[in-house]
Amino acid sequence: MAKPEEFAAILAGGGGTRLWPASRRGRPKQLLSLGASESLLAATFRRLSAIVGVGRTLIVTAADQAEAIRQALPVLPADNLVVEPAPRNTAPAVGLAVAHVVRRAGQDAVLAVVPSDAFIGNEPQYAAVLRVALAQASQAIVTVGIKPLRPETGYGYLQTGAKVPGSTEVCHVVRFVEKPDLETARAYLASGEYLWNSGMFFFSAGRFLAQARQHLPELSALLDQICASPDPAALTQESYPRVPAISIDYGIMEKAQGMRVVPGDFGWSDVGSWAAVGEIRPPDVDGNVISGDAIVKASKGSVVMAEPGAPLLGVVGVEGMVVVATRDAVLVVPKHRAQEVRRVVDELSAQGRKKLL
Repeated sequence: MAKPEEFAAILAGGGGTRLWPASRRGRPKQLLSLGASESLLAATFRRLSAIVGVGRTLIVTAADQAEAIRQALPVLPADNLVVEPAPRNTAPAVGLAVAHVVRRAGQDAVLAVVPSDAFIGNEPQYAAVLRVALAQASQAIVTVGIKPLRPETGYGYLQTGAKVPGSTEVCHVVRFVEKPDLETARAYLASGEYLWNSGMFFFSAGRFLAQARQHLPELSALLDQICASPDPAALTQESYPRVPAISIDYGIMEKAQGMRVVPGDFGWSDVGSWAAVGEIRPPDVDGNVISGDAIVKASKGSVVMAEPGAPLLGVVGVEGMVVVATRDAVLVVPKHRAQEVRRVVDELSAQGRKKLL
């Protein structure tokens, strides 16, 4: 029996408000480099295309970000940019990618669905884990679970069960659980049975369509039409905005039976706030992560970033702070409150200051 064709779909349509002011709607988090030599999206594309090939690596994005994606990834084949006419969350976005793959390679083809904005520290180990997951994807829906490093309250978790027969590492998934409180997170860590939910999923195109038929019938009906239509672009443009908006986690993964998980330990971070930049960039001797035109003195454990075009950033005598400057905005917030950046974004939205969003 021939090996099924393998594709990757990178989800790149988010706004990334948690990394404001560097991240904006027109320049979302996945297009930031955060002091590295390439953007988070470019790194994700490079890693995935090395596994499945450039010609089988798709990007799913929003209409208002499509041009920025094209400019950021000039090697991306034009037909591999899958554009949502309207934002409908991740289940419909993945569905568009699945329909694209079915039209090209049939329902036996398998997909790796990954976020565009995660940091990976150990790329060889990451590639090895993804190859295991893809090999399992023709038999079940598979996810990658991250071995937890701490009692994290900002991530969802999944509970692992028995090993899949014939495998030394792949486990059955018992259940997905929501972001826990600190006491519960500590219990998860101590049990050794729980992994962080990475948001990576692997499955055959046909299996996704079957799950959508069972749990998301309106989306399923549209996908069946797109797969068969002589003009899928026009049909998508007209009908996609009317499908219910729902995440792939809530819509399918938390309801699917027989899911499997491959544990991963490859220096993963979802870079969920400015505080997390200290986890992905080497600090100086005082624990500061500094990028751009900045002078930092008598300070410890801080993140100080001046984006290109920002004025000189001078920081003296601070500890555990985030200081970020762009051409038109400055953010100052304690690291332990970095998740509250959205309060500024919400206020800007309420004031109608769209140029800063």
